[in-house]
Amino acid sequence: MGANSHIAKWGTSLAVRIPKAIAQQWGVREGSAIEIIPRGDHVVMRKETYNLADMLAQVTDNNLHSEQDSGPAQGNEEW
Repeated sequence: MGANSHIAKWGTSLAVRIPKAIAQQWGVREGSAIEIIPRGDHVVMRKETYNLADMLAQVTDNNLHSEQDSGPAQGNEEW
């Protein structure tokens, strides 16, 4: 499915509107992370995908934070 759109100004940046039907088919909504890749005369957009193993591999002693107290248990939580 293809669609035409226009470039719009958004603050100091430019924006492209994604038609609702394409957003639904693609499974994205406002706030979804995407990657924008320039390829010559084309721009490729793709959903950001996360790999838990890759993310955990980036955790080190230098960027690991201590536990944070979030207060007493609520509802059926058990601590």
